[in-house]
Amino acid sequence: MRKICFMGLDNAGKTSIITAITKRFGFEVEVSELTPTRKIRRDTFSFIGIEIIRLDFGGQAVYRTDYLKTPGKYLGGTDLIYYVIDAQDFDRYNEAIDYLEQILIFFKEEQVYPPISILFHKFDPDLVKSKEINQKILMLKQSLTKFSHAFDIFFFETTIYDIKSVMDSFSSGLSLIFNRIEMVSNLFAEISKNYNTIMISLFDSKGITVGEYFRPQLHLNEKLKIYDLYIILQKKILDENRDLCEFSDKFDNGKRFSGLIEVLNFGGIDFYLLFIIEEDEEDLEKTITILDKIEAAKPEMENLILQLIQ
Repeated sequence: MRKICFMGLDNAGKTSIITAITKRFGFEVEVSELTPTRKIRRDTFSFIGIEIIRLDFGGQAVYRTDYLKTPGKYLGGTDLIYYVIDAQDFDRYNEAIDYLEQILIFFKEEQVYPPISILFHKFDPDLVKSKEINQKILMLKQSLTKFSHAFDIFFFETTIYDIKSVMDSFSSGLSLIFNRIEMVSNLFAEISKNYNTIMISLFDSKGITVGEYFRPQLHLNEKLKIYDLYIILQKKILDENRDLCEFSDKFDNGKRFSGLIEVLNFGGIDFYLLFIIEEDEEDLEKTITILDKIEAAKPEMENLILQLIQ
């Protein structure tokens, strides 16, 4: 069993992030109807066969005071913290830093040092090119690095308008407490050498990334297109009770790609394998042959996944 905590000031977006992670399909309606979290919301989920307790800490000042009076009661046994900061709320940056510092004082006193994933949330698509917000986030990161001598701290920019940014930050955080996950990505990197691979990913049924390889020069907008397509096709697989879906599409630059999504069951747990290659437009039979050959790597993947969940 593992314990993860979502913490931060009120209105930072903690519950919205958890809702997006949990629902994935149609989460936007539920997010629009959320009310402020009172005290702590607790739920559990399973990842690679391990039960995880997830705590959503309400961020109102009265609750924060309560947590810090008896931190051991609330934070004892924590394996990972997601600390969420509203990237658009410049006026509360200092308050957010102060609260994080008080949380970390407890862990220092206990001589326990869980990894900290800091999410600069509400970094919406229309703000990506904003010079002002990027400069302010950079300054905030520089202020937060003072904690990095004692804690492993990782930064992410997230927004519920880009579900992949949320899922990537969540998956990356979990990988910090499941060290063996790196073996899956290493295997995918090795497999990719034999094919004209754009991306190989393995997700659990909730969309959490178990392992991933993508071509180093793959652009962000291309990754987002692939992930949006994956979400659509995973829903189709679920709705139609299928275990395999092959597809073909193209990027904005006109380059075509082919791929497959296959449901794999390891140890009674469903996983989704996403495999994408660049199409050989002059020899489409070659593309089909490569997709067929990925089946040969499945036994090796199965052995590795079984190691993770046992």
